[in-house]
Amino acid sequence: MTEAVALRAPEVRTTSALGLQLRDASVTGSGRYLEGRAVPYGEWANIGWFMEQMAQGVFERSISEAAKGLPLLLWHNNRTWPVGVSERWTEADGGLDGVWKLDTSQEAARAAELAEKDMLTGMSVGFVPIRSEWEFVDWEDWDPDLGPEHMDKVTRLEGRLLEVSLTPTPAFAGAQVSLVRTREAKKVREGRVGAELQAWRNYLESVKR
Repeated sequence: MTEAVALRAPEVRTTSALGLQLRDASVTGSGRYLEGRAVPYGEWANIGWFMEQMAQGVFERSISEAAKGLPLLLWHNNRTWPVGVSERWTEADGGLDGVWKLDTSQEAARAAELAEKDMLTGMSVGFVPIRSEWEFVDWEDWDPDLGPEHMDKVTRLEGRLLEVSLTPTPAFAGAQVSLVRTREAKKVREGRVGAELQAWRNYLESVKR
């Protein structure tokens, strides 16, 4: 038998290892950027003592009010300098996507290099939970060693986003780099595609005539 309750604990700071697919890393040129999914919605992660998932729009209010310019850290280490800062957030069907501008420091350059080599491909978020919904298993059935069916579950309905971190070991198995490119490579690729489209348009026009 399960029981669902709402938990409001804004005073408690928690950091949850949430997965990110790092979709783009610009590693040359005047600026360096990372783009990707900071928060996947509706995916369960094993936090150790319980299972956790994020509801759609969990940080919607947070990013609209105070989350622009949030730090990009390495491994949630808030006692060292950030390696970047958030520039843009986009709410998508499957999660919260973001764009981060990297610093010019050696640490930031190293992070971009490792991402390019598929060695640092995950991310997680640090946040304060505001509204949560819990489902508890019976006490006699609770045993994390037996897997998710024997663990409590929490759905985060609303939270205050504090930071996003690069990590090599995200909680979600699907958190991995899908694309790493340089800004110059993007321009070359876009130019090639544009040329191919124009050639196809020219061919169609010739057929019509």
